[in-house]
Amino acid sequence: MELPGKSKTFFLSVITILALSAFAMANTCTDAYFNAQAHSIFDQESNLRLDSIFYSHSEAGWKGKKYFYNESLIEKVMVDFKQNPTHRAYWFFYRDTNETVINQKDFYEYIDSTYKKQDTLFHHLKTYYRTEYADTWIIKIATDYYSEKKIYEEETYLLELFFKQDSIIEINHSYYNTDSSSVKKAFYIADINDDNKCHKYDEEGHLISSLLYKPNENGYSIKQSEGDEYIEVYVISVKPNTTSLRKTIKPVKIAPKARYFDLLGRYKFTK
Repeated sequence: MELPGKSKTFFLSVITILALSAFAMANTCTDAYFNAQAHSIFDQESNLRLDSIFYSHSEAGWKGKKYFYNESLIEKVMVDFKQNPTHRAYWFFYRDTNETVINQKDFYEYIDSTYKKQDTLFHHLKTYYRTEYADTWIIKIATDYYSEKKIYEEETYLLELFFKQDSIIEINHSYYNTDSSSVKKAFYIADINDDNKCHKYDEEGHLISSLLYKPNENGYSIKQSEGDEYIEVYVISVKPNTTSLRKTIKPVKIAPKARYFDLLGRYKFTK
């Protein structure tokens, strides 16, 4: 599917993209991508679990990641590196609000408080790197909405995904709610000829990457390619956990400076 050239305004670009997407309703590629992002790691009420990710190239040097769960809650992520196959990094997740659980000298650790308000699931994480408190991470999950807010000592970054019919609107907010704030948008649009394909465009209608959805006996994979580089995600289907969630959360302080890597490898920034 091809979109017209550079639009004169953002509004015209949005109208064009959403109009074209209407020709391919219930596209499995966009649905699979949104579910992989929003409902497969932190949504313990979902029947999907992110199993692993493989990278042809990563700025952080990652080769792949493996995800481990305990009673439908993320427990650990194991990271392999291309240049040093014998070295592995780990990210650990705890539900104990007592900070004495933090003990890893070389890895990331997260204290995760989970609760629900109406139809929205929240994960409120305190991040530690080498046992030092690093930042605050707030995740919101709804049926057709997902967001990640990273709060540093002086800055906040927000990623939002909106699922609209067979399209996804992705909005990245840098320096959120400050005078230096900026917004970058992207759109995931169904391929009008193939429900197993979709494409990512910038807000001017330029192609960024293409995605291919492949179902298998245990779930599915989705491969996002940009030129010769790709990220391939594997999602498995499991029995959902229906355990009730806590409704309240203790306040936490804003984080000091730290390096941030998104769990799905979408972007990173360094403080």
